[in-house]
Amino acid sequence: MTYGKIIAFEGTDKAGKHTQVTKTTEYLRARGIATETLDFPQYNSFFGQIIKNYLNGNLGGVYDLPMEYSTLPYALDRQQAQPQIAQWLRDGKWVILDRYTYSNVFSVAKCPRPQWNEKIKFMEELEFNQMGIRRPDYNIYLYLDPVVSYNMRNTGLKPYQNGRPDIHESNLKLLQTVADVYKHIAANAPTQWTIIDEMRPDGSRMGINSVFNRVRMIIDRIIDQTRTRK
Repeated sequence: MTYGKIIAFEGTDKAGKHTQVTKTTEYLRARGIATETLDFPQYNSFFGQIIKNYLNGNLGGVYDLPMEYSTLPYALDRQQAQPQIAQWLRDGKWVILDRYTYSNVFSVAKCPRPQWNEKIKFMEELEFNQMGIRRPDYNIYLYLDPVVSYNMRNTGLKPYQNGRPDIHESNLKLLQTVADVYKHIAANAPTQWTIIDEMRPDGSRMGINSVFNRVRMIIDRIIDQTRTRK
């Protein structure tokens, strides 16, 4: 049986994850690879409602909930989607995700740097081992300067935000630390991660197609590796 693959796009807010997920899905289908996609959190799910309340500040501030608690609704939301993801994989489909397990780095980022490795291990143990959430086969981190993300906080607001940025988007310090945690994880797992730096040397942001050109190179490499192993 040929199993599919899970490719997760990660990054801070406004990094263009949804756009690159869409372009990647279209590219894979054009190459004859059956592909499905999901966005996390799933805001209309049971646990997504809890996440919306948290992000709107109804459950306290960013630093009020311990890391071990703020990760839970996100993990439970992903767990609910596992039967569907597992079926797609059994059908040989690739699953391209807009955020996945490692999006919980926002909780790790609330902790002092010396605790990061411990908290990352907790996050992985919780989802992959205790909850049976399938590990992503590969992660693509779209790096956007947190200042750019912060300055865009009032654009592209989602319905749940009620016309204002959520408590993550409104916290520049958190956005900066989240970017650092992502880089830390990627540096320690180079065979499972690629960082795409969207910032040009002059401080401007790369265009959508320029970013996708780099994404496509990663996807092509994964396709080639998959075919080689058959």
